[in-house]
Amino acid sequence: MSNILVCGRIKQGKTTLAIFLAHEHSPGVIVWDPRHMQHGFIVRPPIAENLEDAIQEKRYRTQPIVVWPGASLEDEFAEVCSVLFNPPERFSGDGKGNGGFAFVVDEAADLQKANSINDALRIVVKQHPRSVVVIQTTHSLQEWNRSSKDTMSALYCFRLQGRSLTYAVEYADVENEEELTEAIRSLPEHEYVFVDFESTPGVADWEVCEPLHQNAVMAIQNGVKPKFIDRQRKESFDGTSSREETRGEGRGSRSLV
Repeated sequence: MSNILVCGRIKQGKTTLAIFLAHEHSPGVIVWDPRHMQHGFIVRPPIAENLEDAIQEKRYRTQPIVVWPGASLEDEFAEVCSVLFNPPERFSGDGKGNGGFAFVVDEAADLQKANSINDALRIVVKQHPRSVVVIQTTHSLQEWNRSSKDTMSALYCFRLQGRSLTYAVEYADVENEEELTEAIRSLPEHEYVFVDFESTPGVADWEVCEPLHQNAVMAIQNGVKPKFIDRQRKESFDGTSSREETRGEGRGSRSLV
């Protein structure tokens, strides 16, 4: 999966889940955090220079690199992308599971509307290497740009109501929309629905997932990597960082449709 969307209302855990998914994908995690709410190795303006330094110093080995932009969101997001994707294959890896990174774009609606999208974000979601995963978060799909919608591999959706619920279900385009609507509307706090657009061609499969393990939540809130078991070694960015991957203190599902 190379493009993921996490949708939900405030305080449901969408940014925490997005960062968790990023850690599952790669040992190198970059978080765009316009609210200045996330923890990790903080990068402040001048963005391009300080982000490049953080990557070269391998700050991603023990914690996510979190970008706290200043007042110019559009320009500073473009600076982040110029470091990560210029040229597009800069950190794309060796084709053998090494290289790549995960890029979390929190509050991605700040960078797009139904009829417009930040140029850098448009290029990133359409042209990034498959070894890179881009994870966007939003409160609602009402003002979501088509460039983002058309490229998604998966949707993670917390409890929604009203028009936000309607737009999410319409976007998922599953066989039984009424069942999905009720599932999302009645989700307990911090549970979410996972919609898979890739595994079965032409069919969107979905399941209800339990909340993240509390240990994983606490690790992310403290700005460190969650501890996983069943480890596999992989490489990130320039091929010198070891990866430890997934599943102990993680996430689970309780029903599949």
